[in-house]
Amino acid sequence: MIAITEDRKMFAPMRQREAIAPEDKVHAILGRYEAGRIPADLAQELAVSGLAVGTRALLTKRVGEMLESLEEAGRAERTPDGRFRAIRAAKRS
Repeated sequence: MIAITEDRKMFAPMRQREAIAPEDKVHAILGRYEAGRIPADLAQELAVSGLAVGTRALLTKRVGEMLESLEEAGRAERTPDGRFRAIRAAKRS
């Protein structure tokens, strides 16, 4: 697992005082795709949009780790073909 300091470098805030955790950024982007995405595609989207920096291999590896963490927390699910889908929290009435 990459240390927290590495996440701060890889997923540096775009604006001063931005307080969005890297896993929350990944979850937000994942939520845009009903069919789900694979880690490499999410890593590419983060890099292209300027939300993350680093080599493709390291970024893909870290995004994969985050997706597994989101899966363990019940915030994402893995499909049989290896894609991940966001699980949205149930709305409270």
